[in-house]
Amino acid sequence: MGIERASTLPASSYADSQHHLDEVDRIFRSGWSCVGVVDDVATPGSYLTARVAGTIPVIVVRDHDGSLHGYFNVCRHRGAPVAEGCGTRAMLQCPYHAWVYGLDGSLRRWSGMDDAVGFDPAGFSLHRIGVATWSRFVFVRPSPTGPDFDLGPLALAVDPYPIDEMELAIREGRTGAFNWKVLVENYSENFHTPFVHPELTVRGWDYPIVTDGAIALAWDRPQQPRNASEQALVTATPLDHAWAGVARDQIDDVFIAGVYLTVFPNLLVSLFPRYLSAIRLTPLSVNRTQIDYYRCWHPSVAPARRTADHEATLVVVEQDLRICEQVQLGYDGGIDTDGRLSPEHEAGVHHVHELLRSGERVDQ
Repeated sequence: MGIERASTLPASSYADSQHHLDEVDRIFRSGWSCVGVVDDVATPGSYLTARVAGTIPVIVVRDHDGSLHGYFNVCRHRGAPVAEGCGTRAMLQCPYHAWVYGLDGSLRRWSGMDDAVGFDPAGFSLHRIGVATWSRFVFVRPSPTGPDFDLGPLALAVDPYPIDEMELAIREGRTGAFNWKVLVENYSENFHTPFVHPELTVRGWDYPIVTDGAIALAWDRPQQPRNASEQALVTATPLDHAWAGVARDQIDDVFIAGVYLTVFPNLLVSLFPRYLSAIRLTPLSVNRTQIDYYRCWHPSVAPARRTADHEATLVVVEQDLRICEQVQLGYDGGIDTDGRLSPEHEAGVHHVHELLRSGERVDQ
């Protein structure tokens, strides 16, 4: 359906518990979602753990040869996790009955099976899952079968930015009282900015949006560019050769002249020439979401500028979370808005809705 005829989703999409469970199954269990940052699995023996959609325990490890592996974080004996948090290990050991696994997932040590008829340790490796990386982020697909990892052509839009050189300086986390999609939609449009974020500069700027694959991408386009980076935001589109100029110059203003990527389903990335701010969402229930923030700066950015960037980001975050929680109240009350999407401003929201619909079962 084209956006010219598109409507908002019903309240049940955000507040019905069974709908949420079905959504977790078909989007998060069967597809790819972000579970963390590459920084946590950068060296041999390092690992990170996560719970996809708040329910599916997974672990990602880098083996001693440098290869990345993903498994269910579930011991093949009685189901306890084989690791917690993030860290570095030579082996993975279950705390319940001390079964030990190699970083390749194979069962290396076990006990209590002497009288178990036909027990073959080769048949009790950790269950594998799909794992992939993009930019600074780690993705998994819990289902053993499903689509290959492919974010689409717009994933290349981050290439001009020195992301690999940036330092992960701040991690923050909190929960929000809203369905995960409410914040994804909020991030995917700039329609709300003059009303929810009055501190941000909007006069003299446009906000084009392009969509393809798993990504809705928007950027701040100045009507009167002041340097090479801003000129690139005016003259280029994300896959043009001239797009390489968007990261050429540090912008004097804080939280402006940015590029913003909604990476469906749960990663939101804001990019500036020397600053990256990312949000990873984990649905905990139908109306409760874990929100993890990552702030990265290029080493050349002075402490005072880092502080200004962070403070400006926190203001925007608090305003967004407040409006998202207010929106959720209506959904929890079962009130359908029966609204229409704005063709001018909400192409990103429409793309998110189309991605949600593309995964629906034909019998729904």
